[in-house]
Amino acid sequence: MKKFKELEACIAQLRALQAGSRVEPEQKEYVELAIDELRKLRRKPHPTQHEVHKSVRVIAEALIKAFLER
Repeated sequence: MKKFKELEACIAQLRALQAGSRVEPEQKEYVELAIDELRKLRRKPHPTQHEVHKSVRVIAEALIKAFLER
């Protein structure tokens, strides 16, 4: 249950970031990719450590592309 709440909190924070007026359309797309990956992870009842690490990598890459590679 705690995992679900933590993932929901992360999704909510990314949604708030995405809704901001200072975020460009391309950045919003990358943030959406991160949100989608969090949703995939949330749907898995018992993800393996490998699945969690893979999701973290995908999320980190999306956010790096959104805000550092400009």
